[in-house]
Amino acid sequence: MSTQTAVLLAAGHGTRLGRDKPTLLFNGESLLARHIRQARLAGVTEFVVVAGLHNEDHIRQITAAIPDPHEIEVVLQQGPDAHAAAATGLEHIADRHVAFVCGITDIVPDDTYLTMAASAADPGLTIAAFVLEQTFVGGMLDFHPGTHNIRRIVERPPGGCPPGRLVNIWIHHLAGADFVPQIAKRTRELGDYEEAVNEALARGSHGRAHIISDWEAVKDPASLTRAHARFPASGPTAAA
Repeated sequence: MSTQTAVLLAAGHGTRLGRDKPTLLFNGESLLARHIRQARLAGVTEFVVVAGLHNEDHIRQITAAIPDPHEIEVVLQQGPDAHAAAATGLEHIADRHVAFVCGITDIVPDDTYLTMAASAADPGLTIAAFVLEQTFVGGMLDFHPGTHNIRRIVERPPGGCPPGRLVNIWIHHLAGADFVPQIAKRTRELGDYEEAVNEALARGSHGRAHIISDWEAVKDPASLTRAHARFPASGPTAAA
């Protein structure tokens, strides 16, 4: 599937990490630049980057230094949290029929966007996923029995997401002339992106997991250390 648009959520404060995440250098490039480079491998030529008041200037500096900066629009988050950031970005592309939505702090193989676009549900939602090796404080995917068809996103379950479950990686592929604006509208109304997605899935929208070979979420210094071990600077990795 041809996917030309991506919303990149770059307004987080990085409190646990102790610094702004989107501008963090990882193997010589910022997390934001890394995701833009990876998405371009899938043919993305239009980027909406959602920044916060605290890092808007730095985000603009980064995007201005990236090749073809005219393809990148920086917008200011309207609202208090990551859900508001998602709503802000989606509202800017609500007339598109297909788009990626990405939280940028997930470190993934270089061809993740490319392989996701090639196998994406249309219409519907495709979510990058990884088999957890240890308990993770975040979201995981719940499936219809015996399939990789997503029933819902389970966000922050009590006790965390256990090993063996598929983590919800915030690299999502949305497709459908009605689906993209629906998620944009309901995210703003509900104040919760995952709830908007779960509502759509409950109403019959198709959801599919795209399992990748490696992943780390940069949340704190320990996870950043693990990310460097998983993704050394010597060369690219590949999605499963």
